[in-house]
Amino acid sequence: MSTQRSLPARVFSVALLLAVACTSPPADPPRPAPEPVPAPQPTPPAPPLPAPADTAAPVAPFPTTDETFVVMVSFDGMRYDFLDRVPTPAFDRVAAAGIRAAGLIPAYPSKTFPNHYTLATGLYPANHGIVDNEFYDPQFDAVYALHDRETVEDGRWYGGEPIWKTAERQGLVAASFFWVGSEAVGLRPTYWKRYDEDVPNAARVDTVLAWLGLPPERRPRLVMLYFSDVDDAAHRYGVDAPQLDTAIAAMDVVLGRLQDGLAALEVADRVNLILVSDHGMAPVPRDQVVYLEDYADLSGVRVIDNSTQALLYFDGDEMELWAVHDALVGRIPHAEVHLKEELPRRWHYSRSRRVGEIVIAAEPGWMVASRESRPWRGVGMHGWDPYFRAMHGIFLAAGPGIQPGGELASFENIHVHPFAAALLEIEPAPGIDGRLDVLAPHLRTPASVRP
Repeated sequence: MSTQRSLPARVFSVALLLAVACTSPPADPPRPAPEPVPAPQPTPPAPPLPAPADTAAPVAPFPTTDETFVVMVSFDGMRYDFLDRVPTPAFDRVAAAGIRAAGLIPAYPSKTFPNHYTLATGLYPANHGIVDNEFYDPQFDAVYALHDRETVEDGRWYGGEPIWKTAERQGLVAASFFWVGSEAVGLRPTYWKRYDEDVPNAARVDTVLAWLGLPPERRPRLVMLYFSDVDDAAHRYGVDAPQLDTAIAAMDVVLGRLQDGLAALEVADRVNLILVSDHGMAPVPRDQVVYLEDYADLSGVRVIDNSTQALLYFDGDEMELWAVHDALVGRIPHAEVHLKEELPRRWHYSRSRRVGEIVIAAEPGWMVASRESRPWRGVGMHGWDPYFRAMHGIFLAAGPGIQPGGELASFENIHVHPFAAALLEIEPAPGIDGRLDVLAPHLRTPASVRP
């Protein structure tokens, strides 16, 4: 490992970690019109889920003289405009030293588990298998749920190859502090933590810094880190609540602690920092819930409702499927009823056996539920069409491998995986949906661009 670094890179690192931005980031561009839903088209039969990461063929890493590092931090529920609500000097330092996107467009559904695993794999949810926070797999005859520790840690549910496995397959050490998929057997990086919401944020940061301070042969080159405070506050208090402003400010303090710690490390001038969120947030009045049983008899149907959408499974019963479909179409308010093969193509959601034969998608500001579900007690939600602007998250990045360039246009989060791989000077996972060319112009050094 080289110990000498050029002056520009070292100056750049100091700018990232110590300078204080004098101005706020640019205002967000006008809200784009939603993409029209294309006409229904037949969909080919769903392929099998991607092979587990361990089966991928080895790929030789790019030649490198200086070991680079990537620290990717997720601030769950941080909407694209939340950083402009309160002073956020730590986030501003990253934007000033690097790049900030107008928004990070989530995959459908714009939920936590599908999108954290999309950020990690570069795949749409239908292609990596985590199609919602809760869903049914007819082949397994089992339900995956984010609160079910057994399923969360069962590697058979996860397809594709998360970036930490991509890195370790190519000889790097990786670490994760609470990232979806990193707890699963067969997918765990060298260093990982079982999710525990009670672990203080400062302890999370200090653990990451300790990992990065390990001897070179044990030191992770990739670290993933997660915080839930903004999502928690927005769900409970709403998007206009002062408690949300407090949570945003607290995340800026946490980021500042991370920046100060990184600046003190031996590898300070080789760390690339990527800040993301999985989705945005929008208000939902507590009485804006549509109950499915009020419009169709669902007694013989497996229903999994995830607040903004419901997945209906019929176990091959075509008569029941069409009876329910005909009962709902044109009658259920504030929601769209889709046959799986007729889902909007922009969602990339049809090609998975785990998506119900009927998908009921609520319109923004509304939710769908069965009467057996727990009553809705929150006032903020996410999960709707990713092209609903309020669902967009954040993306900021700075470091020696990133060309400073101010604000860039919104882009889909599938492209984060190949960008992180390029910063680590490794090949991205094979067969991903993301493309390096989307963010390649913002790399300081040339990298292979997949068409």
